[in-house]
Amino acid sequence: MRRLIMILFSAMLLLIGSTQGARAQGTQFSDLGHYPGGTWAELWGVNQAGVLVGTGDIPSGYARPIGVPLFGAKAREWFDLGTLGGDRTDSVMCMAIADTGMIVGHAAIPDNETIHAFVWTAATGKVDLGTLNDIGYPGYTYSLAWGTNKSGTLIVGWSANGLDSDNLINGTAADALPVVWTPKVTWDSGQWKKTWQIHKLDTRGFRQFQYWAAMVPNDSGQIIGVATAPDGTLVGVLWNPVQGGKEWEIQKLPAAQGYSSVWPSDINNEGEIAGDVLNGNGFPYSWTDEFPAYWKPSDRSGSHFKVTILPTLGGYLSGLGDAEGINDVGDIVGGSTDANGNYYASAWRTRDLDDVPTLLSSPTHSGSWSWANRVNNYGLAVGSYGNDDVQENAAAWKLR
Repeated sequence: MRRLIMILFSAMLLLIGSTQGARAQGTQFSDLGHYPGGTWAELWGVNQAGVLVGTGDIPSGYARPIGVPLFGAKAREWFDLGTLGGDRTDSVMCMAIADTGMIVGHAAIPDNETIHAFVWTAATGKVDLGTLNDIGYPGYTYSLAWGTNKSGTLIVGWSANGLDSDNLINGTAADALPVVWTPKVTWDSGQWKKTWQIHKLDTRGFRQFQYWAAMVPNDSGQIIGVATAPDGTLVGVLWNPVQGGKEWEIQKLPAAQGYSSVWPSDINNEGEIAGDVLNGNGFPYSWTDEFPAYWKPSDRSGSHFKVTILPTLGGYLSGLGDAEGINDVGDIVGGSTDANGNYYASAWRTRDLDDVPTLLSSPTHSGSWSWANRVNNYGLAVGSYGNDDVQENAAAWKLR
């Protein structure tokens, strides 16, 4: 379900305004709407300060990397980061925000076709992060920034040689390679300046794998990602930092018994991973089943894992589901189907992995659906919801 939505179109907190009665005890819902004059929005990132970022359209109909703070003088006032000079109705997004306030994402350059990764700070504004073409990979002229860690010291994503919306993720290319951007600080004109350097991540041992994506790093420098094997199955990978964090070594994440594919979505500072286990082929989307899963490190090196399939709202191995975000205190969020086949935002706890997830409330009209994508350490989850009356609105949930 999450994959289809992506293709078709991504102090203790107080109750956020516009709250309705919750359908699940202990959670509170807030409808954040969309950018003024727009028609849809979805949230992909949240930091500890309660600043939410994502994507949506503006009155012109073009997509923009947008966001909204929940606290302070500009609480609930949407902002538009603009693009890198071009306009598109898709593939223009804020993907993640660090606790420093740094935002990463991707946007169109002046040709309106090519997508480049960007980093934004209040001091610098948007900065084009460049592509692998810049360092000797001819043709890899596209790039997407998908994640950053809480401390804002790493940016990850991929660089590609074209766009094909029928491939791995909306905006992924005909071929893509995983990349990391690392900061470089230099003294220039009497002041320190930070620039970002692009590097291709290690793919040794994965011959003929395609459609690489580096998804999320943590503050220890671990990075999760995914690639497509020659037989079409999805392989989840983990890059562990070596040589003092200057290089990364790749390893394959284990799949659950009986499942052929793995899609990791988020990693926390404990090295725990949330994602999905699946059966079927990557292209087209011919999954026979898809379930949320949790990977817990089983040794101090963070190289071995125990994988657990999580129940859906309908029960264990019932329907389908996605685990999208995990924080450092044991909350996992995503979405799953209930006994009637409805897909709703869901939340699990790592200490109660066998329990049916908490249903996160949203307006219940005909055609209702909802999806949670990320959660911060205060239990603020963000995502989106829709129904027959609402195309797609940004949503937030307070878990406790």
